[in-house]
Amino acid sequence: MDFIQSKDNKLIKEIKKLKEKKYRDGHQKFFIEGFRFVEEAFKSRAKVDCLLVSQGQADKYMSFMESASLTEKYIVKDNLFRDICSTETPQGMAAVIRKRHQDLDFSQGLFVLTDKVQDPGNMGTIIRTAHAVGAKGVIYSSGTVDPYNEKTLRATMGSIFYIPVIEDKNLELISHMSREGYKLVASSLEAKDNFYDVRYSNKLIIAVGNEGNGISEQVENMADIKVRIPMPGGAESLNVSVAASVMLYEVLRQNSK
Repeated sequence: MDFIQSKDNKLIKEIKKLKEKKYRDGHQKFFIEGFRFVEEAFKSRAKVDCLLVSQGQADKYMSFMESASLTEKYIVKDNLFRDICSTETPQGMAAVIRKRHQDLDFSQGLFVLTDKVQDPGNMGTIIRTAHAVGAKGVIYSSGTVDPYNEKTLRATMGSIFYIPVIEDKNLELISHMSREGYKLVASSLEAKDNFYDVRYSNKLIIAVGNEGNGISEQVENMADIKVRIPMPGGAESLNVSVAASVMLYEVLRQNSK
């Protein structure tokens, strides 16, 4: 187990570069923090590139480090470990993960399309909820926050390891799925149909939009079904991750009958 104590260490420099989306995309890697997150990575059999612990927490995590079937394991000087982490009080464990190869099963199932969702917390919560209901994948359009940035990753609570998350820059994948019999459902405040009054097929894509502007015109024009979530209390709108959760669980309820 090597000890890293220099800021000029090659791995430390690489991890700092992983803060940038361009570098994450180019190298197909991302950085995670926290014991539970790292533990979930191993549990899910994610491809862990390397494992790091802070020097001050080495004794606490030594048994975990020794049991990890991994060649690249490092103890990092405390000030350097804090420097590569984004949380104010790091838990003392982190890892570099290789992005998974995304294989999608289009035979049937439930998918979510996030259309220009900007808030990392919302995006992470949608991924987590999609995983919870057994959705086949989350598809995101160009202009959506990167699912692999630190805040989004934390909000997924580890679900990023279990559900495919696919970028669809020009909505070509959505078009292909439509040709394969999938129905695209778009939530809209202007829609006439109540979401709960519609019966949904077993080949379904639920689309949710930008926090301020909602569904884009392009996605709205592609939608097979436009619905509104009833809000008898008079609120202007729902948070996008809440709206996604409401719709996902209604589809789950219908399919569970």
